[in-house]
Amino acid sequence: MSDTYKRAVFVGEKEIRIDEVPIPEPGPHQALVKVKACALCTWEQRMYFGHEKIYPLSGGHEVAGELVSVGPYVHLDAKPGDRVMCSPLNRCGYCDACRNGLDNICENANKPVNDSDVPGPAGLAEYMLLEDYQVFKSKNDIPFEELALSEPLACVTRSIRKSNLKASENAVIIGAGIMGLLHLRLAKNMGARVIVSEVNQERAQMAKKMGADEVIDPTQGGYTDQIKALTDGRGADVVYCAVSIASALEQSFDAIARGGRVMVYASIYPKGSKISIDPNPFHSREITLTGTVSQGREDVHTAVKMISNRLFDMRPFISKTYPFSSIHEAFEAAIKPDTYRVVLTMD
Repeated sequence: MSDTYKRAVFVGEKEIRIDEVPIPEPGPHQALVKVKACALCTWEQRMYFGHEKIYPLSGGHEVAGELVSVGPYVHLDAKPGDRVMCSPLNRCGYCDACRNGLDNICENANKPVNDSDVPGPAGLAEYMLLEDYQVFKSKNDIPFEELALSEPLACVTRSIRKSNLKASENAVIIGAGIMGLLHLRLAKNMGARVIVSEVNQERAQMAKKMGADEVIDPTQGGYTDQIKALTDGRGADVVYCAVSIASALEQSFDAIARGGRVMVYASIYPKGSKISIDPNPFHSREITLTGTVSQGREDVHTAVKMISNRLFDMRPFISKTYPFSSIHEAFEAAIKPDTYRVVLTMD
């Protein structure tokens, strides 16, 4: 086995440097994983196309691989050779957020954990060095490409959980990209009635295929009027905004039921965008505006178990796979509206 491995680093708009770096030895509480699959999230897509410019950055955080070795004080349920999901979000465990059960927004999440010369989760590589808490065991018959999507599923699991969605409630999902569709599938599993709002007709058809009870085009007949008509005038109990458009979030407040919840799932772009809303319904109708980011360890554990036990089929969300050597082609494919997730494979 070679003593070096390849690692992709974003260094500019559509510029990726491939480094050859030494394979590290895991420390006392660390694990070394041979990466088998890494999906290209919209965050990495924004870095590649220059919509966000954090350079240099070693991206890649939707990762699955094979456990290679662990440090002497690691007590995982996985053993070398097992398939694992890698959750590279840093969680210090001792800041106020972590100790209050909010390790998804750890105050030290962006501080380096490993002695790396380049910041970032570093999953776009042939190997990953992880802290022991970042490794989650899967069953060994689950394809790596599917297991890599545990990370986005975990993020949506947190969103559904925080919204307190109940059976028979009317859930509205704005956007039928991969995150919107994952919300759709989980909400249906919870016994909710799901309405999807989507302007792209191909994605609208996919939402119907995935089990949406109703699909609307918000540009045809008015978003609020259509939601009210489909809910006997009551409005949505929960709205999940899974698009990065401020106006889409803004229009949700007129379509929300008494006691309803508006969940900001997607980051709103451009940064600094503003919304204008009447504050009175927060008082008079007791509506809630909140959101989620990333996932807690509980959410990751749940997502990995769902995929590992075949309770959630990720295959419809994998649009294309590319070898690591075709990373530029993979990013060009990932940005197209007819794809959900593009996955890089390392072999």
